[in-house]
Amino acid sequence: MAKLFIFGIGGTGSRVLKALTMLFAAGCKLPNGFDTVVPVIIDPDIANGDLDRTKDILRLYQEIRMNIHQPDDFFSQKVLSLPNIAQPDTIDPGFFQFQLTGTHQSKFEDYLDYNNLKAGDKLFLKLLYSEKNLKDNLDVGFKGNPHMGSMVLNQFTSSKDFQDFGSAFNPGDAVFIINSIFGGTGAAGFPLLIKNLRSLNTGIANIASIVKSPVGGITYLPYFNVNHDENSSIDSDTFLEKSKIAIDYYNRTIIGQPNTVNALYFIGNIDSDFYPNNEGKGAQRNKAHFLELAGAFSIFDFCQNINKYQPDGNGNFPVTEIKEFGIENDTDVIKISDLNNNEKSIIRRSLTKYKLFSNYLSSGLDRALGVSAWTIKSRLDNRFFHSDFFEKVIVPFNRHFEQWLNEMASNKPAFAPYKSTAPLGALEFVDEQGRQPKGYWYLVNSKSYKAVDIENCRRINKVDSENEVTQFIKLFGDTTQTVLENQKLI
Repeated sequence: MAKLFIFGIGGTGSRVLKALTMLFAAGCKLPNGFDTVVPVIIDPDIANGDLDRTKDILRLYQEIRMNIHQPDDFFSQKVLSLPNIAQPDTIDPGFFQFQLTGTHQSKFEDYLDYNNLKAGDKLFLKLLYSEKNLKDNLDVGFKGNPHMGSMVLNQFTSSKDFQDFGSAFNPGDAVFIINSIFGGTGAAGFPLLIKNLRSLNTGIANIASIVKSPVGGITYLPYFNVNHDENSSIDSDTFLEKSKIAIDYYNRTIIGQPNTVNALYFIGNIDSDFYPNNEGKGAQRNKAHFLELAGAFSIFDFCQNINKYQPDGNGNFPVTEIKEFGIENDTDVIKISDLNNNEKSIIRRSLTKYKLFSNYLSSGLDRALGVSAWTIKSRLDNRFFHSDFFEKVIVPFNRHFEQWLNEMASNKPAFAPYKSTAPLGALEFVDEQGRQPKGYWYLVNSKSYKAVDIENCRRINKVDSENEVTQFIKLFGDTTQTVLENQKLI
């Protein structure tokens, strides 16, 4: 089965990977036989809040999936880190991040060994970098300076992680790259990666297969602003100008050239929200944004069209196919019905099922424990729902899921596919196209989670019972679908 290696560069890369992982949890799976996804996060800001949150989500996802026997709905997509490919039973959130050397608590001038350079070399560097650039700390990233990032990130291609990537790559695998064009890390890292993925001189294992493999990418234009802060190096007034310069460079070196990127997606938003101006570390924890979910959609589209991105008989690719993202209706509050048919087909059923699952665990489970037969006459009893696995793995992952949806609903533009004010247990949370449950069944059951409990009792002994986690996840995959389909809500 094929692997998709996803390089997530900078904070935007981490946030798109978070959205993608949520879709995988809901049961979405990449098309065309991409059985395994291998995320590689490249970010010098090792304490970045967005990065830490994404690594935690990936860790929890792996722990849940590892405990499900033959997952076929929720958590069905296999997600591995590079070390996991050789040791699939080992879970470590740090495995997902490439560790840059020489950046921790270092100034840029120290990384360049500036003080030990000859006088002429120092003068040359001062033509390229300002005094402030040279004095900037690298442990919070490059703060919108790609000319600094290109120097530091160049070490990636000679790293053990990149060597491991080459060793793990097989014919039929593919690569996808996520970057932003208005910052420092993403703008610098993207062309550097492309250059090394398409060069036979890169010096890693299986480079001949990598050179001939499909490569896709999504480049983010400005899609948020930051509050003005005279003491900060980050100024959103410069985002657009930086993007224009970077696009001009991409046009000359990537987009108009054969044998570079097969499909390049562009996405951005002019009328965007303002975020706190945090240069990095734990304080940089941006709200989830709909455009990050749209970035995850681009990965599905790339895999769906993978057969288009094959080399000809001479091993050459055509010039890059450029794609943009749009929605069907111009609205500040986006619903699933505002998406095009491809995106609707990806999430409408799966995301709604997982939302009902999450709602039930947070609002309906306590009322069922020890009362509903499915919590008494099975292994899914009080003991399981108070186990360390449930409380320290399932509950935190679903907390991330709810936070992700809530943050998108409060951002600009808002993505709010579900009602936030539905009564306890009501299937009224489904707001898609105004559909509501109808009839007597609705009057009796929609105000509680009784419908879910009834289906759980019917199916508890019919689902795979390899272990408690398998039975639990597969049970709710089945019952949420039945309940929602019965009322024509999906």
